[in-house]
Formats: sequence, structure tokens, C-alpha cells
Amino acid sequence: MVKNEEFLRKDKVIGIIKIENMLSGRIFLVKSTDVVKDYSRIRFSLDLGTFENSSLEEDYTKTGLELFDIALDAEADDEKSLDALLEERKKHYSFLRKDFYL
Repeated sequence: MVKNEEFLRKDKVIGIIKIENMLSGRIFLVKSTDVVKDYSRIRFSLDLGTFENSSLEEDYTKTGLELFDIALDAEADDEKSLDALLEERKKHYSFLRKDFYL
């Protein structure tokens, strides 16, 4: 399930995008300095079969978009805070015992 309304905003959004396999529960977090642009890049590379994480790409190819949720996970105040925000979100999902695509 893709939450498209989050990616239709006109203002430039900086933050973390979460890609979640709804079947397995595994997640992949992506830092983004432009969420709208990166959402398009992610979808394009997944559909093309060239996504940066081969395990996620393999699952996506097997199951299709319908079983994946691509959403804005958290907004950052600025680009400098992205690394800290990514680490915070990783800790959050680790606490929830989520599996990550490595």
C-alpha cells in the first residue's frame, strides 16, 4: 500500500522514507533530502529491477507493489539532522523487533 498523498506535497520535504514488506514485515529506511523526488526514484528503480538493496528488490519482484508500503516515516528539520533521525528511527524499529533489509 503506497500512501501517495504524502508524496504529492508541493513543498520540499526532508526526512526518512520507510519501505515495508507487508507480507514479511521487513523494512528498509532511506534518508531523503527531497522526499517527492526520492519516492519517484525508489519506485522507478524497484520497477526496473535496479534498487540499491538486492534482497528488497528480490522480494518486490516476487510479490509486487501491492504488498509493499512506501511512506514518509519521519520529517527532519534540515539536512544536517538526517543522520541522527535515521539512527533514531532504526533504534525505534529495533525496539519494536522489526527485521531490516540489510
